[in-house]
Amino acid sequence: MMKKYIKFTIGNFFEGYTTLEISIGTKNVSYKILRNGLIDVGKVKPHFVEVSDEWIDEFDALNIFSWEKNYWADIPNGTQWELILKHGRKSYQGHGSNAYPENWERFLDWLDKLLPEMEFVNRKRVEKLTMNYSRDEKIFETLTLDRRTKTLTFDKKISHHVYNDDYVDEILDAAQNFFDALEVQTFDESDLPKIKIELARHDGSIENFDTIYSESCLPGLADFIAVIQNLVADLTAEIFIPSKDDEKNLQGKYIFCKVQFKGSYKSYTYRTEDETLAVGDVVDVPVGKNNDVAQAKIVEIGYFGEEEAPFPVDKIKMIIGKHVVEDWEDYI
Repeated sequence: MMKKYIKFTIGNFFEGYTTLEISIGTKNVSYKILRNGLIDVGKVKPHFVEVSDEWIDEFDALNIFSWEKNYWADIPNGTQWELILKHGRKSYQGHGSNAYPENWERFLDWLDKLLPEMEFVNRKRVEKLTMNYSRDEKIFETLTLDRRTKTLTFDKKISHHVYNDDYVDEILDAAQNFFDALEVQTFDESDLPKIKIELARHDGSIENFDTIYSESCLPGLADFIAVIQNLVADLTAEIFIPSKDDEKNLQGKYIFCKVQFKGSYKSYTYRTEDETLAVGDVVDVPVGKNNDVAQAKIVEIGYFGEEEAPFPVDKIKMIIGKHVVEDWEDYI
């Protein structure tokens, strides 16, 4: 097998640059490492290590010769890189600034297997975040962020939202900063809203948090949720109800529910005193002059003081109660 020669430089103006030279033979690899410049590469003694066929196959699968020659994102500062690859008569030379080939992280993971101390990818980086909001052991909302697919998925009982963009990386970085600095307080009260959080790290480890959804248990959570809603400009659905402000101010409020009847997209407003009702519940409601009983699905819940209520509280009809149905999807 002809040897492969790789010269890889990465870094930035403020922190300096690291250069790695690798020569791949049949069963062994030699490499040199130099930081902050190329001038002393020749003075660095190479290191020799044995490698597996699988490791070499992983490199070939990257198909670097098909990479573009230039990757560029108009972002100030950031990370710059350059890669030179020679294999027989074939050669590749490419570079980038804050932009990368599609399989870039597979390349960095491949380098980390040779030189784990370099840690080109942070092993504790959060790759996937899942957050479940529940009450009475019943999940009402699920938020999932996935770095690999660059997707944010938000599921409510009556809606499904999927967003795909680079801001997912920024949110997951914020999540890592938030959760790494957090001391989660746990409580056993079953009648309070709960949140279950799962963090999947780059090294394959999984971390779980299960606690009450409140600022006292998860200080800073409301600010983190605000980061998500600020970055995802078209995400109009409120994430996790009740919000921090709702929890503080529900006492003394009147509960208004918008409902939809089967086969109709028009909503009608009723009032309830049942705090356990949630968006997605099917309820019995009085309809018409004779107050015939019909079923409708709750699509929105609001809490209002008497002066700010959308309808006079003494005149609006009351929800009779929750209606039991076996199949939510078949109902509406």
